[in-house]
Amino acid sequence: MAVAGNAEWRRRAELTGLLQTGRSRMARPVPEGNGAGLRQEDAADLAGLSVRRYAAFERGEIASPLPEMVESVASALRMTMAERSALHILATGHDPPLPPVPPGDGARPEVSPVFLELLARQDPNPAIITDETWTIVARNEAVSAWAGGWLDQLPHGQQNLVLYLFSDACEALLPDVHAARRAAIAGLRYQYARNVTSDRFAALIARLHATGPEARELWNRHEIVIPPREYHVRVRHPGHGLIEADDATLQISAWFWMHVLIFPEGVLPPGR
Repeated sequence: MAVAGNAEWRRRAELTGLLQTGRSRMARPVPEGNGAGLRQEDAADLAGLSVRRYAAFERGEIASPLPEMVESVASALRMTMAERSALHILATGHDPPLPPVPPGDGARPEVSPVFLELLARQDPNPAIITDETWTIVARNEAVSAWAGGWLDQLPHGQQNLVLYLFSDACEALLPDVHAARRAAIAGLRYQYARNVTSDRFAALIARLHATGPEARELWNRHEIVIPPREYHVRVRHPGHGLIEADDATLQISAWFWMHVLIFPEGVLPPGR
């Protein structure tokens, strides 16, 4: 897979980081010295490749590796499904089992009015529509009641759900915010692998790193997961105290996702 300029550098760096992380967490067949994890020689042997070819693959220098080769490396490093998917995207540019993604920063359609109406009808449940970078495209009034103060400080197009997780406002709202941040970064890393040529993603990651050391440390863990479609979350409610809610995510197109926070019956947003 070949792309130009900084995008190619980012692709190679992401591929190298993924493979080095995979090697580092595995024990050597024959421990020696003070190093931890597999050497390139060990990974090459497990994958059935020459050391020279594996090293070139890890550096992102093989232009069009066969899917079978990518799979052999993924199996050798015991990668998860999400990591395997990311490896295929980074190495070959596509992952046939998964839906296609829009290329780079090309033009994309507006959100359909049908989905904007569906968004409004989720009230009083907070609901937003985001793009693949988790940047908020639209939100209903219930979201404004919960997080409008923080979101309204930023212009449209820069209001981002992952960045919100690293705000003081969100930390006051979610008792399990650190676990939520870790999960969000792992999901964002999966999307980044599928959009590694995008300058929009590169700009977002720079903003994420600027939030502080926690975000930088989580990003450098190189954890990758396929974002879940639903999960439980605990929220501090001004009238009900600590409550449990469900967060549901629906992909509504190749570009957009709708997220809905579903509270127990009788629980309304602040001020309702």
